[in-house]
Amino acid sequence: MKKARFLPALATILALFAFAGCTTTPVWFEPSSAPVPPEGYTIHGLEVSGASSQIWVFGLGGNASDSGQRRAYRDAMAQAPGADALVSMCIDQSSVCVFPFFMQVTTRVTGTPVKFNTPAK
Repeated sequence: MKKARFLPALATILALFAFAGCTTTPVWFEPSSAPVPPEGYTIHGLEVSGASSQIWVFGLGGNASDSGQRRAYRDAMAQAPGADALVSMCIDQSSVCVFPFFMQVTTRVTGTPVKFNTPAK
């Protein structure tokens, strides 16, 4: 009889582990965050990286009004004052999920800051 009482609890725990997981996904690689040819900019410092995380608990949370990618890009640009854009830009996402209780998605933007060249007049 005691074994029968533990079967539903065991089945629930196994189901939760089946829905839990972690992933890391390279989202994409962009040559530049702005459409500018290579001769149109000068490297403005070393590679910078910015990150943004969104967390949901029981499906509530996150920030639907602003994408994690935009916040991560702004975070990276803040590390290179005076830069106009990033080149050799890579965007990665990682997530941790324990469905339906908890989910965290972290977006990381990495790139080389550049300053646009202004044409001589």
